[in-house]
Amino acid sequence: MKKEDNILEKYSGRRPFTTPEGYFENLTANIMAVLPQEESGQESTVKVTMWMRIKPYVYIAAAFAGIFFCVRLALGTTSKDDNMQIAQTEEMTIYTDEYIDSFLETTMIDDYTIYYSLVDINN
Repeated sequence: MKKEDNILEKYSGRRPFTTPEGYFENLTANIMAVLPQEESGQESTVKVTMWMRIKPYVYIAAAFAGIFFCVRLALGTTSKDDNMQIAQTEEMTIYTDEYIDSFLETTMIDDYTIYYSLVDINN
């Protein structure tokens, strides 16, 4: 700690580094002397092609298509065939005997009506 205090006291109030005299006055001239000379008569022209013009629009369209398919995949939309299969599965659900017995007791259907409906389904 003692050495650090001495260093701070030694350089406090003045700057330890200096610039050479006339450095900033000659700075622009020195930089311009180092740069290569460019012929101002020949301008570099870039030929703009059709692809260069439509490229941003193609990229935007591809981005929106990717977003659309990702959202569709994330939501998991089902098709009509999937909905039909779900409906058929619900129709073919197997009920237990206890459920059927309790249902028949509460509906007050006689045996003749039950037999007639079973025969009618098979024909």
